[in-house]
Amino acid sequence: MLHIVYGVYHWRAKRLAFRNDYCLVCGAARRSVQIRTFDVGHIFWIPILPGGFWRHWICTVCGRDPHVNTKTRRGFKWAGVFILLLFAALFWAEPVTPDFVAGTWTFRIGAPAGAVLTLVYLLRTAKEPSLKARLAMIPPAADTVCPFCGTPLLVLASRCSCPGCGVVRS
Repeated sequence: MLHIVYGVYHWRAKRLAFRNDYCLVCGAARRSVQIRTFDVGHIFWIPILPGGFWRHWICTVCGRDPHVNTKTRRGFKWAGVFILLLFAALFWAEPVTPDFVAGTWTFRIGAPAGAVLTLVYLLRTAKEPSLKARLAMIPPAADTVCPFCGTPLLVLASRCSCPGCGVVRS
């Protein structure tokens, strides 16, 4: 069996901006940094395909994209309930064969139990607020000093930037 190792290298990282943000991975208000990198695709650790310059927002605490949700979406959980109910109906509709008695009864009991437990979980948990609502509660960054190099920020026509490292306050 052939296992292909592939991915993306992020080279020449440069900080461009910072802002107050809400990180879905951490589940809290955090500081995010925008980084520009030169991305190159690799296969078996050999750089193959240049992808050009890209900008990425990164949480300063966890180091991941702050707006990527790592939890299972509520719609997928509802789909799981219906699939478990479908499995339960199928296994109760089929007769028990002598060569698969334990498996049939496991699915006959396990699928409805799993559907009921998932349904109870879905009905008891409240729907989480959207990312847009969470971002509305976070005040914008009001730093007067660059958090990376300690230089006072320059205010030029509603834009604050650092003369030392070139970072912009968003």
